[in-house]
Amino acid sequence: MMAAKSGFIKRSRKLSAPQFLNSLMFLTSNQANTSLPDITADLYQQFSVDISKEGIHKKFSPQAVSFLKEMVRSQLDERLKHPARTELSKCFSAINIKDSSKFALPDMYRGDYPGFGNFHKGQGVMNIQYEYDLISGHWKTLELTSIKTNDQQESRDSIHLISKGELYIRDLGYVTPFYLKSIIEKRAFFLNRLPAQAIVRTSSGELIDWKQLDRKFKKTSASQLDLDVQIYEHEPVACRMIVERVDDKLYRERIRQAEQSAKRHGVGLTEKHKIRCRYNTFITNVDRESLQAEMVRRVYYLRWQIELVFKTWKSNLQINKLKKVKKERLECQLLAKLLWALLNWKLLQCCNNHIEARNNGIGVSTLKFFKRCLVLSNTLRLVVLKKLSLRF
Repeated sequence: MMAAKSGFIKRSRKLSAPQFLNSLMFLTSNQANTSLPDITADLYQQFSVDISKEGIHKKFSPQAVSFLKEMVRSQLDERLKHPARTELSKCFSAINIKDSSKFALPDMYRGDYPGFGNFHKGQGVMNIQYEYDLISGHWKTLELTSIKTNDQQESRDSIHLISKGELYIRDLGYVTPFYLKSIIEKRAFFLNRLPAQAIVRTSSGELIDWKQLDRKFKKTSASQLDLDVQIYEHEPVACRMIVERVDDKLYRERIRQAEQSAKRHGVGLTEKHKIRCRYNTFITNVDRESLQAEMVRRVYYLRWQIELVFKTWKSNLQINKLKKVKKERLECQLLAKLLWALLNWKLLQCCNNHIEARNNGIGVSTLKFFKRCLVLSNTLRLVVLKKLSLRF
């Protein structure tokens, strides 16, 4: 159905859409080490499909890319029943974490996937937008994009997907006054770091003086402050600002990185910036009863779980290991690998559900699980082909 709708399959062929997809998903090697003869040999071994490498080359078309994208969307729409396993589910119907992962492409892709600034300027850059809900474990967004659509533009384009009662935790690149106001208007919630460029005033309109705030911390020996503020000058957003002091080791590391960045850009490091390096500063519109100040950092740091996903894709699946092939083949092979990851993620959910039903608070390591999945990938393939039953 999806293959016909996308135009990938127009009439009966010796190579079906499921066979094409299955071969791309379960060939274990990364794209850089997978040749057309590898694909044709796999199709013959698994399905007795005899097709030339020229024939399979032609199969990588815009219609094939559309078919793979539809498959990703359909899998994202399929939900597993998942018991809410966190106290935060009493306050939020979902905790959505969103980020993007970028990696370099061969220079032949610069037209469709250009580089930017000093980041692989002479090469192409692939950008994957990814979002999932921590409470349900569901993937909500998985898209291959060009950096022509940056995180701020992506944030604006996806405003219509924000839902009432859900918490959104995102990297600073997504945060704009429009984004924050849209969340408030939709009666949803945000938790972010304070953008460096944002001017902050107290609820009474007084400008926050970071030197004075620093003196207050030193004088009172307070570990954190929870303030009602307005951020941004022209489009003010009312929210809470939670400020907490970091230890000396982290402070020194931040200063080191800030000095390196300042040197690269040929600028000096201001006293205000040095003071802000001493503190973690978060903003949120969640009320104090639902999210106490001492919980804010721990909840925000849930965002780092998305880094585990990206690490899995790059370390285990090696999606960033690429060679020069036509654009449609690159996209098809990458989407197929991400579909493989999505299928195994659902198995990870099932395992976690099974374990947590018997041992609350214990779960499965994402990295170790996917490392094992690679070893057992052929077994999963037999299950998909209905040559082996899967039982829990």
